[in-house]
Amino acid sequence: MMKKALIFGDSNTWGYDPRGYFQRYDLTYKDYLNDLVAGWMFFEDSLNGRLLRDVKDETYDLASIDLFCIMLGSNDLMHYYDVDQIVSFMHELIDSIDTRKVLILCPPILQIDIFKAESIRLNEAYKKMNVHCIDCNPLNMSFDGVHLSEKGHKEFALKMSEYMKKEFC
Repeated sequence: MMKKALIFGDSNTWGYDPRGYFQRYDLTYKDYLNDLVAGWMFFEDSLNGRLLRDVKDETYDLASIDLFCIMLGSNDLMHYYDVDQIVSFMHELIDSIDTRKVLILCPPILQIDIFKAESIRLNEAYKKMNVHCIDCNPLNMSFDGVHLSEKGHKEFALKMSEYMKKEFC
């Protein structure tokens, strides 16, 4: 029986392509994962501009999900929330979930000077939480310094698939 993983994210999970207005790549890391990780089916719930601070107001039935993957925090940084606040938002989201079913996906490091150091700091803080966490950085980024490129989606999927095979297969 196939296991199910929900990837909960923002425009990077959605596959936003900054080369055009509101376009997405044909294939995202989720699509590649479905080919790379046997026995698992990956789904996405992604929303462009999603803030981690707003997620607590959304409700989810996670009973049928074997793994809840979360890639959020970049938009919160760009809305000038500090790392401690963002980590607190993450705790609000995951504290009621069986930690064995949670995988934090560290977001790509923002390549915008005023956010880069905090982006690195956020990922370091995520790694200290008591849940599965993977940091696939560095990744190939698009010209805007925020979104993964097509190549970046492939890189992320390859690195995440290695982690999945080691930890969950």
